[in-house]
Amino acid sequence: MKLAKLTERFYDLVAPDIPNEWDVEEVMEPLMDATDPVCEAILGHIPVIWPVSHSLCFDFLRLLPNTLQHLNLEQIPRWIGITLDHYEVNGLRAAQRFMQDDIEAYLLKLKGTGGLNFGSVEKKLLPYIRGVARDELQIGQARQIYTDTSIIFVPEELSVFTENQDNFLLYKLILTFQWGFIACGSFIHKPPVNFQHLLKSEDRLWLHAFIENFTQPLLARDIYHSLESIRVMIFLEQELPGLIRAARKQIFPHLSLSNNNHPLYGLQEILITEKNKRCEQLSSFLALAGRNDYPHGLASAQDSARLTAKLYSTFENDSSEYVPLVPFAFQGVFKLRAVETARKIREQKMGEQFVDMMAAHLLSLSDKELGKLLKQDKRDSADKGLAESDISMIMDSEFAQTADQEKAAPLLVTINNEELQMPEELESFSKNFLDEFGHLPAHFLSAAAGKAGQEMLEHNVSGHNEENRSQGANILLYDEWDHRRQGYRKNWCSLHLKDLKPIHSSFIRNTLDTYHGLTIRLRHQFELMRSQERFVKRQREGDDIDFDALVESISDSCAGISSSDRLFIRLKRDERDIAVLFLVDMSNSTAGWVNNALKESLVLMAEAIEVLGDRYGIYGFSGMRRSRCELFHVKHLTEPYGDAVKERISSIAPSEYTRMGPPIRHCTQLLKDIDAKVRLIITLTDGKPEDYDDYKGEYAIEDTRHALLEAKAADIHPFCITIDHQAKDYMKHMYGPANYIFIDNVRKLPLRIPELYRVLTT
Repeated sequence: MKLAKLTERFYDLVAPDIPNEWDVEEVMEPLMDATDPVCEAILGHIPVIWPVSHSLCFDFLRLLPNTLQHLNLEQIPRWIGITLDHYEVNGLRAAQRFMQDDIEAYLLKLKGTGGLNFGSVEKKLLPYIRGVARDELQIGQARQIYTDTSIIFVPEELSVFTENQDNFLLYKLILTFQWGFIACGSFIHKPPVNFQHLLKSEDRLWLHAFIENFTQPLLARDIYHSLESIRVMIFLEQELPGLIRAARKQIFPHLSLSNNNHPLYGLQEILITEKNKRCEQLSSFLALAGRNDYPHGLASAQDSARLTAKLYSTFENDSSEYVPLVPFAFQGVFKLRAVETARKIREQKMGEQFVDMMAAHLLSLSDKELGKLLKQDKRDSADKGLAESDISMIMDSEFAQTADQEKAAPLLVTINNEELQMPEELESFSKNFLDEFGHLPAHFLSAAAGKAGQEMLEHNVSGHNEENRSQGANILLYDEWDHRRQGYRKNWCSLHLKDLKPIHSSFIRNTLDTYHGLTIRLRHQFELMRSQERFVKRQREGDDIDFDALVESISDSCAGISSSDRLFIRLKRDERDIAVLFLVDMSNSTAGWVNNALKESLVLMAEAIEVLGDRYGIYGFSGMRRSRCELFHVKHLTEPYGDAVKERISSIAPSEYTRMGPPIRHCTQLLKDIDAKVRLIITLTDGKPEDYDDYKGEYAIEDTRHALLEAKAADIHPFCITIDHQAKDYMKHMYGPANYIFIDNVRKLPLRIPELYRVLTT
């Protein structure tokens, strides 16, 4: 009788997906001896697993008798959450292996022992290393520890220590030490003086050519790696002394040197020795090798390379066969081919960025100037294209000679014998490119001119581009909150970062004409908000005497009480320090008046904020299932409000559905790196979150709510402006009672949004 009830309850939970009846009864049999509360608690997990995988759900029920011998009911939800993580990252077989694995090993990890998995701490380590490096470094997983200068590779799991807090510290030290090699310039790409002959190609990393030039490259590599490790340790002791102190206390005492007797291991001992003893030990080591000209704490990577060449001749004469050095757990290895590959990729990306910036600069010129530069005339542009071979573009030689000096000459380029001076931003970018790669390939310059000429040609022929959005996109992965299992679905959503294609239209001009009076009034109101002045009383020094404080001080003295010395008033100016991202709903439900009102609101908002000088960005968002969430760039935070931004606002148009979680999480990541007193994400939407797949109802609302909670945890304030008549049913739960506003008439949007911004930022 109980089996029938359990089977019927199972059907109720999974309807309308009715499975084979015989399978259900088979997996329900082990629950017949359990009490009703236990059965109900176990069956309560079925709605969490069933929508993800039917097979996994049956496996869960089959394995329960064995699982309950080790885990109590309170531990089951977390066990299920980790199982589903394995399923979504590595597939069904990986999840099944985890469920059937040794439960005792899992319990050790629950207690904080038995090894630390990188996936469980990645969300802590990634912001840490990016904050330390002040760069968008990535973290990957590999068997060996190394960096290619863009990604730092770490082991999937660390079990060096029994306590996971120590393994976590080791993860931090690994990441920081690998970043140290990047920050200290260990991967030399420019040849030092007297070593230029080793570099045969600009595409080659000089350090790689230097190492391979030795008869025993492994020995040369290990000498250089050891010297650079010491240099990085000195650097980190200065930059992050707290981390190194913790490592000396908790990690270094447990490290052991190899039994190898090669004298090179003397450098390994010096690496982890006390700071006050290192200099003496290093000097003694170098004296034994007959070298005493290494500048210790003031050394550069070039100094390490020179010393490597000198030490190599000493160690090469050692009669024993050289066995490669075994590095410490945090030290990693050098993989110079990976560095070369990453450098080429970075050079190509920066080159593409240069091409875009250069082409944009050329297109900002008048038609007459651009036509003169590119030898192209509107009258015959439809009949002939612009070949790159027709472009002559030469960098000014004076710039190349003075690029490393503080007062470098302006960057000048020559296109078809016409001299052109670069704007400051493009000049700075070009100099950074030259500093890093030592050259600026001519094909980048030609490609920029070719792109500008082609865009001018297309514009002249068609008048506008028929496609509103660019096809290329960067893709990022974001987690999604599943309220059914109270956990995240790992890397569940693909967010495509796209650029809106600017559209030349009269929309901006018509909007400013329509709201001419309002625009003037808004600008005047916002001018008054630039900085606020107020008097602060009872100061030790100031602009005037605080008479109330003075009278009180005299009264205290007469009464025999110690009087205060805070007797002045000071005028204090509160400067604005605000960063705001506007998220604009571009779902298909915004077609018509709604879309037009949203764009008008953005124009008026931008015109007013420009007076204030606040940093602000504008992005549109849409979604079509989890594999194609889209975020459209209209204006970046630091991008000037010019014609390009206005034309992108004009091109905002309805797209697909309203998947809000991924764009909110991405905007949170963008604002995390911004130093501002006030950081806001203001969403403009006409409806609740919803997508074509199962992203709807409670699931979508809860995911959006958690994305907003993540923003609040990062000290970012989210606010929503909506015109959805049903907003009160869900908006309070998502945003909180005071973090949204409903506007009942879409025509009021352009009037209300600037006023709301003024209230939010005052």
